[in-house]
Amino acid sequence: MKRRTFAAALACALILLSACGGGNGSSSSGSSASSSSSSSSVSSSSGSADSSEDSLVLPDSSNPDPSQTPNASLPDGSTDETQEPVAQTSLSLSKSDFTLFSAGATWQLKAKAEPAGGKQTWTSSDEKVATVDEKGLVTAVGAGSATITVTDETTKLSASCIVRVRIEEQKPESGSSSSSDSSGSSSSSGSSSSSQSSNVDLTAFADQVMGDYEFGMLSLADTSTMDSLYSGLSGVSTQQCLVYCTMMTMNNGEFVLVQVTDSKDVSTVKGILQARIDQMVNGGAWYPEPTEQWKNNSRVVSNGNYVMMVVHESCDDIVSAFNNLF
Repeated sequence: MKRRTFAAALACALILLSACGGGNGSSSSGSSASSSSSSSSVSSSSGSADSSEDSLVLPDSSNPDPSQTPNASLPDGSTDETQEPVAQTSLSLSKSDFTLFSAGATWQLKAKAEPAGGKQTWTSSDEKVATVDEKGLVTAVGAGSATITVTDETTKLSASCIVRVRIEEQKPESGSSSSSDSSGSSSSSGSSSSSQSSNVDLTAFADQVMGDYEFGMLSLADTSTMDSLYSGLSGVSTQQCLVYCTMMTMNNGEFVLVQVTDSKDVSTVKGILQARIDQMVNGGAWYPEPTEQWKNNSRVVSNGNYVMMVVHESCDDIVSAFNNLF
């Protein structure tokens, strides 16, 4: 009985073991199947990606769409029309207004044109007052005023300047032109040169000269500065006295105009001006270039009661202009 019971229990145990072993095998098999299915799924996905890449169309950079490609030759907002630069043109004269004080006096006008090189035509509105030649040289003829005009034939531009001619007619003195004093010596009853020269405006002449010639940093000296540079000049009786000087160390020039009250003082003034030149030549100018300027380009001249000192590269031209005043 015991044996039968043991055999039955053993049989049951074997059946249970067999059943457990079969379940594990089935599970393993299912796992394998699942793994295989997963692999198939991955393969399918991979295949799908490859298919998607094959269907993607990339733009051909070698043949861009003209409507989508910016034109690098044109700035944003511009048109195909190119704006050409406009050439600047101008025409001007060295003076706009000047005065001549005697018939035959001349003044050189200079025209500046942009662009340069065009032929220029000069005309005078009244040749009975002043004439002008083809180079802009104005010559006084008679009292009055006239307009000098230059026209550039290339640009068709014009520029004008007013010239005023003031000629004081000499009035004869009443009685004899000369008289004798108690000693028997004759003396002039009047000085015609003094009467004529008294009409010269030295300030206007100075403005004219310094407008046409570059002098640098010149300024009108006061009495104190005048005494330090031109010792003794303030002690001379004058009707007009203009001293244009510079206090800079690099002194390349000065300009002085004087009208003395008494003609006997002309030589005194000329001596004072020459002393200034000598002082600058002998060390006062400091540097070699200014020293040469004071030595070679300085002039002291007089006409009647008028005296001028000029230190400038164009000193001889300025002396001619000064002489044309009388």
